[in-house]
Amino acid sequence: MGDAPLTGLDWSPTNDRIAGVRWTPFRYERDSGHRPGILAPNVKVIRRLRYKQDGVGFVHDRYSQVWVLELPRGDLVQVTDSECDYSEPSWSGSGDRLAFIGLAREQNEALGQGQIFVCAYPEGAPVRLLPDWQGACRSPVWGDLDRCIVFAGHDYPAPTNRRIFMTPHSADVKAGTARRLAVLDQEVGNYAASDSRTSLSNITVKCPPGDPWVYFLLTVEGSVQLCRIGFEGTSYEQLVTGPGVAFDFSPAAGGVVAYGWAEPTTPGDLFVWTPTGSERLTALNPWLNDHRLAKPEERWFEGLDGALVHGWLLKPPDLDETKRYPTVVYVHCSMFSWDFSHEFQCLTEAGYWVRYFNARGTTAGYGQAWTRASEGDQGGKDFEETMLGVDDLIRLPYVDAERLGVTGGSCGGFMTNWIVGHSDRFAAAVTRRSIVNQVSFFGTSDIGPECTEGETGANPFGDLETTWRQSPITYVDRIHTPLLIIHSDEDHRCPLEQAVQLFAALRWLGRDVELVVFEGESHGLSRGGWPGNRIERLRRILGWFERHLGTQPP
Repeated sequence: MGDAPLTGLDWSPTNDRIAGVRWTPFRYERDSGHRPGILAPNVKVIRRLRYKQDGVGFVHDRYSQVWVLELPRGDLVQVTDSECDYSEPSWSGSGDRLAFIGLAREQNEALGQGQIFVCAYPEGAPVRLLPDWQGACRSPVWGDLDRCIVFAGHDYPAPTNRRIFMTPHSADVKAGTARRLAVLDQEVGNYAASDSRTSLSNITVKCPPGDPWVYFLLTVEGSVQLCRIGFEGTSYEQLVTGPGVAFDFSPAAGGVVAYGWAEPTTPGDLFVWTPTGSERLTALNPWLNDHRLAKPEERWFEGLDGALVHGWLLKPPDLDETKRYPTVVYVHCSMFSWDFSHEFQCLTEAGYWVRYFNARGTTAGYGQAWTRASEGDQGGKDFEETMLGVDDLIRLPYVDAERLGVTGGSCGGFMTNWIVGHSDRFAAAVTRRSIVNQVSFFGTSDIGPECTEGETGANPFGDLETTWRQSPITYVDRIHTPLLIIHSDEDHRCPLEQAVQLFAALRWLGRDVELVVFEGESHGLSRGGWPGNRIERLRRILGWFERHLGTQPP
């Protein structure tokens, strides 16, 4: 642990200190009981929830603490020291105070959602900034001459899952109170699902020193906008919009913002926005000019209760619209978007239509009510609406209704499992990093307790019937669709035991099923795994669909 890197860095205004966080051992005296001359035991003693984290591993004996690197000597000074994970340190404009987020490992208390702490440096002790705040806080940044701290958050009491929207707030440092800067029915941050970037949710607000503006990203109907708002919080201004995704940004005083922008035909380039417009600075992917890229056609359909559902359709190259082609439907509860997808491009190039849409339950972009519509109803109206999307799809004259495939990952893996247990309309399916059993998910996932109760409206020891009813494994005997299961052995978000349960049951029933386990990979294999594994994953998906659907019109 002594060599743990310092991450999440923030330079002090005086340029002689860097704040960051690093994994720091936390030892209990009563746990050191081995005797000299006898090999030390290999044990894990677990006392808190969140004892493991996807992409990190077991963290039962360490906590993320704030440290400061003193320059030029290189001394490391530990700022926090408690059974809490701290992150996102931010120096005040004067350079003598730090703000950061503290996150307890018990999800059913206010501190378990993330709270803002402030301390004087180097002598002060961390103090909670908002003692009456019950919700979540992220991305604290000082503003207005250090009189306020701007952050993204909500004030819903714990426990909550990740469906509650975070919006910009301003905290009065002296009074210890907070107010919303804008009443928004959208989510702050980038929630566009993509296999080009490792992070799915860039929840940040930023305000340059001495600048009157607070900048943030806003997810809206499949796009991610770059926006700003004043400290008084009257109304926000949209700076960069359109069919694309602003995936990161860095503002400077005086109204200049550098930002990354991606579109369906490019993973992203660097731009600069000024009040006179945007200027592109880079062309990072010229190799794409030598490849055929499918451009999505925006397509809405009528869902339940007359609601319009937003989606897209990608066509294969050299299309002959007098013939019918196999089609792959993508499902999930995150957000499909105007972002680049290498996976989609591979499928269209192989000869498939690709259809994807944001049915009710989508994480962001369509209002809070739409996002929370599937809570307590997993596999209910979200499934019905997905099937309406399939009905809309097969009306197209060039789609072969007898050769449909379905696939999704994580919550989309849940929906894939649910679909094949409730419908025989698909000729093949691929489920990836999926949820199978809500009962066991509660105790094995790194977000299991709050996620299971938040998604199903129950927990297994309080209402086993409700939890079990919303588990795809309950309907495994109805699954006849050939199913490929892809999972990673170090996935702590949807643990491997989920995939193994489904595979074992289907093999016992004699169904057409295959399990592919990627070793040493986490939940984020598709977007952050080793290149060889990512290529192999795509090869397996394409191979399964080619085997069961073919790739060309009959």
